[in-house]
Amino acid sequence: MPELYLDCPAGIAGDMFLAAMADLGVDLAVLGATFRHAGLQVDVAAVQARSQGIAGTRLHIEGPAKQPLRHLHDLTGIIGKLPVSEQVRSRSQAALERLGQVEAKVHDVELEQIHFHEIGAVDTLVDVVGAFWAVECLGVTRVTCSKLPWFSGTVRCAHGLMPLPAPATLELLRGKPVYASEYVQEVITPTGALLVDQLVDEFASGPVGRIERTGLGLGTMDLGTVNGLRAMLFSGREPGTERVMVLETNVDHLTGEELGDVFSVLLSQGALDVLFLPGVMKKNRPGGLLQVLCRPGDLSRIRDLVFAQTMTLGLRITETLRAVVPREAATQASPWGQLRVKDMVLDGRRYSRPEFEALKDLAAKTGKSVAQLRYLLGERE
Repeated sequence: MPELYLDCPAGIAGDMFLAAMADLGVDLAVLGATFRHAGLQVDVAAVQARSQGIAGTRLHIEGPAKQPLRHLHDLTGIIGKLPVSEQVRSRSQAALERLGQVEAKVHDVELEQIHFHEIGAVDTLVDVVGAFWAVECLGVTRVTCSKLPWFSGTVRCAHGLMPLPAPATLELLRGKPVYASEYVQEVITPTGALLVDQLVDEFASGPVGRIERTGLGLGTMDLGTVNGLRAMLFSGREPGTERVMVLETNVDHLTGEELGDVFSVLLSQGALDVLFLPGVMKKNRPGGLLQVLCRPGDLSRIRDLVFAQTMTLGLRITETLRAVVPREAATQASPWGQLRVKDMVLDGRRYSRPEFEALKDLAAKTGKSVAQLRYLLGERE
């Protein structure tokens, strides 16, 4: 299934995202017809353009010049009339509700009081709904994204002159990775931050898999560099591979009981694996290497947990790929009743391996040892 990677060296805005989707092959004229079906007169077009001599696509939206101030229920009502899938409708409405909650928080008012000054315009409705619609058109199952550039400066809006990032943008960027840049323009808009918040499954340094198509969605500001959002549609990771984070530290200060408890805590909190390799440390102290594997999305939590549980002073952290055999939990009939097993597929053939805890339970019931049960079940044939 296709995945989408967003490379944001010049930030991200709603119009840049949709333009990038058009550059990947999405027909935006259909999107315009969708809004007109709901009674909103708007035309959406992808226009070929250039930035710093590089060709890409720019979004062009033409609609009523004057827009009313709208509340959340006005916007969700418009979305409710659109002839789109239920998933696109629900995700679009949830995204606008998220933005409404952010606006209410930064202005310290109730959600019902929020007038959507900036986002009430047709173009932002198109950006938000169009993003989820375009991702569905492409069949994308997962979205990853690069780190985001931090920027400064000021912007004038309905509430006056605001420092950048705008308050709503800053709130939506919470928890997202950023890096310092020299931009003094609004390279990440509230709508762009909203799309990152609602679409991105994982932040990564690059795509993993086979790149099928690329797109460049251009912005309108002169940044002195290519003002574009790069989108890459790729075929996903090779079957049986996934990204994992490896955390390592040398340990020579924990007792055996403490080290054993570290294993229990980390595994119960979502670590994929924990390993201790004994060795001799400096000053001839007995110790060893503690290695922890976790998913990229769990890195910060597992990292802090390792520090807290071991009181180590440093961790080595690397990202790698691991190959995994497709597997699933199942049950298998045995002479003593149903047994929990782990099914795996290797070279097109299915194998079943009883779970150790299930064998222990069965051993307690039958009076046989786990080793005897493995033989009886054909595990060692």
